[in-house]
Order: sequence, then structure tokens, then C-alpha cells
Amino acid sequence: MDIRSLKFSELNGVLELIEQYDRPVSPRPSFLLQTQIYEQIKANGGEVIGAVDNGKVVATSTINICANLSWSGRPFGVIENVIVHTDYRRQGIGRRVLERAVLIARQKNCYKVMLMSGSTSPEVKRFYEHAGFSQDKLGYQIRFDA
Repeated sequence: MDIRSLKFSELNGVLELIEQYDRPVSPRPSFLLQTQIYEQIKANGGEVIGAVDNGKVVATSTINICANLSWSGRPFGVIENVIVHTDYRRQGIGRRVLERAVLIARQKNCYKVMLMSGSTSPEVKRFYEHAGFSQDKLGYQIRFDA
């Protein structure tokens, strides 16, 4: 199992995992939009991370690095789309993908890294806590047609 930053050519595997989310499937971005999104993530210092098993993407997460004026100008990281293929869960793969995202945030001198989960499952809460995340702040959002 290889945990690493994914190449653009591997995004189809990421999109397949995203379609496993427990929510209505939304249309995939066009090839052009995928290219633009991938390039923007990379240009800002972020990465699309994956666990690859025999050429198949079986887990993924994206770390976005966000510029910031506070904390002496240190950026912060936002982790999004943490997904492990159902056949690969409970093997520590998700934790390893998160560790890679946190390492990237540290390497980019982020003062913090954060994520949000819509899951209310105690199992998901334990997963994130075992990966080093604490649930010590409130999260707020406004969703636009999603």
C-alpha cells in the first residue's frame, strides 16, 4: 500500500471514491474543470492524497493550504474528502492518509489543520480522535445548493 500525493491521471479513482459518499451523487466536474481544480490545489501548496493498492486508489483526502493574516502570517490547512473504499476500512489506511495530510500541513508551516465531518457516528468520531484531532470548537457553515 502506497500513501502519496496523487497525479492528475489518478483523479478518476478519487472521483470514484467520492461517489461512495453517503449522499446523493453529484455530476463529476468536466475534464477541464478537474484540471483547473487540481492545478489550483497544487499552486496553493495543497495535495490530493491517496492510498494506492496495485494501481487502484482505495483511499483519499485533499489538504488545502490557506493563506492567513493572523498567527504571524502562517497559513492553515483544511482537510476535505476523507474517504476509504468500503472494502479497505478498519485497516489503518484512513489514519495513514490523514497522517500524510497533517505532515504536509506541518511542512508548509501551518499553525493548524482542521476538518469537518457531517457524520454523527461515534465510530467516525473515534477515528478522527485516534488520528489526533480534537472536537473542541464549533463548526458553522452555509451551504449553497449542496
